[in-house]
Amino acid sequence: MRKKLIYAVIIFQVILIVSLVKNIQLSLNSRGRVDDLQAQKEGLEQEKEKLQAQLEYVKSDYYLEKVAREELQLTKPGETVVIVPEGIGVTGAENSLENGKKSERSNWQKWWEVVVGQD
Repeated sequence: MRKKLIYAVIIFQVILIVSLVKNIQLSLNSRGRVDDLQAQKEGLEQEKEKLQAQLEYVKSDYYLEKVAREELQLTKPGETVVIVPEGIGVTGAENSLENGKKSERSNWQKWWEVVVGQD
Protein backbone atom coordinates (compact mmCIF):
# COMPACT_ATOMS: atom_id res chain seq x y z
CA MET A 1 0.00 0.00 0.00
CA ARG A 2 2.83 2.36 0.77
CA LYS A 3 4.32 1.77 -2.72
CA LYS A 4 0.99 2.68 -4.34
CA LEU A 5 0.92 5.91 -2.37
CA ILE A 6 4.49 6.77 -3.44
CA TYR A 7 3.62 6.01 -7.10
CA ALA A 8 0.51 8.16 -6.85
CA VAL A 9 2.53 11.06 -5.41
CA ILE A 10 5.17 10.68 -8.16
CA ILE A 11 2.49 10.60 -10.89
CA PHE A 12 0.84 13.66 -9.33
CA GLN A 13 4.21 15.49 -9.29
CA VAL A 14 4.91 14.57 -12.94
CA ILE A 15 1.48 15.87 -13.96
CA LEU A 16 2.10 19.03 -11.95
CA ILE A 17 5.53 19.54 -13.61
CA VAL A 18 4.07 19.00 -17.10
CA SER A 19 1.32 21.50 -16.33
CA LEU A 20 3.86 24.06 -15.09
CA VAL A 21 6.03 23.61 -18.19
CA LYS A 22 3.01 24.16 -20.45
CA ASN A 23 2.08 27.31 -18.53
CA ILE A 24 5.64 28.61 -18.78
CA GLN A 25 5.59 28.03 -22.56
CA LEU A 26 2.25 29.80 -22.78
CA SER A 27 3.66 32.73 -20.80
CA LEU A 28 6.70 32.99 -23.09
CA ASN A 29 4.48 32.89 -26.17
CA SER A 30 2.30 35.60 -24.67
CA ARG A 31 5.34 37.80 -24.08
CA GLY A 32 6.31 37.39 -27.73
CA ARG A 33 2.82 38.35 -28.84
CA VAL A 34 2.87 41.36 -26.52
CA ASP A 35 6.19 42.49 -28.03
CA ASP A 36 4.79 42.02 -31.54
CA LEU A 37 1.66 43.97 -30.67
CA GLN A 38 3.70 46.79 -29.13
CA ALA A 39 5.82 47.03 -32.28
CA GLN A 40 2.65 47.05 -34.37
CA LYS A 41 1.20 49.75 -32.10
CA GLU A 42 4.29 51.93 -32.56
CA GLY A 43 4.07 51.50 -36.33
CA LEU A 44 0.41 52.46 -36.30
CA GLU A 45 1.13 55.51 -34.14
CA GLN A 46 3.79 56.65 -36.62
CA GLU A 47 1.35 56.14 -39.49
CA LYS A 48 -1.27 58.09 -37.54
CA GLU A 49 1.17 60.99 -37.11
CA LYS A 50 1.95 60.98 -40.83
CA LEU A 51 -1.75 60.93 -41.70
CA GLN A 52 -2.46 63.76 -39.26
CA ALA A 53 0.33 65.83 -40.82
CA GLN A 54 -1.09 65.09 -44.26
CA LEU A 55 -4.56 66.07 -43.03
CA GLU A 56 -3.22 69.39 -41.74
CA TYR A 57 -1.54 69.97 -45.11
CA VAL A 58 -4.74 69.18 -47.01
CA LYS A 59 -6.69 71.55 -44.76
CA SER A 60 -4.21 74.39 -45.38
CA ASP A 61 -4.98 77.35 -47.61
CA TYR A 62 -1.81 76.64 -49.60
CA TYR A 63 -3.08 73.20 -50.64
CA LEU A 64 -6.51 74.57 -51.48
CA GLU A 65 -4.99 77.24 -53.71
CA LYS A 66 -2.63 74.72 -55.32
CA VAL A 67 -5.49 72.37 -56.22
CA ALA A 68 -7.64 75.24 -57.46
CA ARG A 69 -4.86 76.52 -59.70
CA GLU A 70 -3.36 73.26 -60.99
CA GLU A 71 -6.29 70.90 -61.25
CA LEU A 72 -9.25 73.22 -61.69
CA GLN A 73 -7.43 76.01 -63.61
CA LEU A 74 -9.05 78.64 -61.40
CA THR A 75 -7.50 82.09 -61.00
CA LYS A 76 -7.60 85.05 -58.70
CA PRO A 77 -9.30 88.18 -60.02
CA GLY A 78 -7.05 89.85 -62.58
CA GLU A 79 -4.99 86.74 -63.37
CA THR A 80 -4.96 84.85 -66.67
CA VAL A 81 -4.39 81.13 -67.11
CA VAL A 82 -1.75 80.27 -69.71
CA ILE A 83 -1.69 76.67 -70.84
CA VAL A 84 1.48 75.68 -72.68
CA PRO A 85 1.07 72.57 -74.83
CA GLU A 86 3.31 69.71 -73.77
CA GLY A 87 6.51 69.34 -75.70
CA ILE A 88 6.63 72.87 -77.08
CA GLY A 89 9.59 74.82 -75.85
CA VAL A 90 10.85 72.00 -73.64
CA THR A 91 12.37 70.00 -76.47
CA GLY A 92 13.73 73.17 -78.03
CA ALA A 93 15.35 74.16 -74.75
CA GLU A 94 16.79 70.68 -74.31
CA ASN A 95 18.15 70.70 -77.86
CA SER A 96 19.76 74.09 -77.42
CA LEU A 97 21.32 72.98 -74.14
CA GLU A 98 22.62 69.78 -75.71
CA ASN A 99 24.11 71.60 -78.67
CA GLY A 100 25.59 74.29 -76.47
CA LYS A 101 24.80 76.95 -79.07
CA LYS A 102 22.83 80.07 -78.36
CA SER A 103 20.16 80.99 -80.85
CA GLU A 104 20.65 84.26 -82.68
CA ARG A 105 16.91 84.91 -82.85
CA SER A 106 15.41 87.52 -80.59
CA ASN A 107 13.12 86.62 -77.74
CA TRP A 108 9.96 87.83 -79.48
CA GLN A 109 10.76 85.61 -82.50
CA LYS A 110 11.09 82.57 -80.24
CA TRP A 111 7.74 83.37 -78.61
CA TRP A 112 6.14 83.85 -82.02
CA GLU A 113 7.31 80.36 -83.03
CA VAL A 114 5.83 78.87 -79.87
CA VAL A 115 2.49 80.64 -80.33
CA VAL A 116 2.20 80.04 -84.09
CA GLY A 117 3.78 76.60 -83.98
CA GLN A 118 6.62 77.10 -86.42
CA ASP A 119 10.05 75.45 -86.00
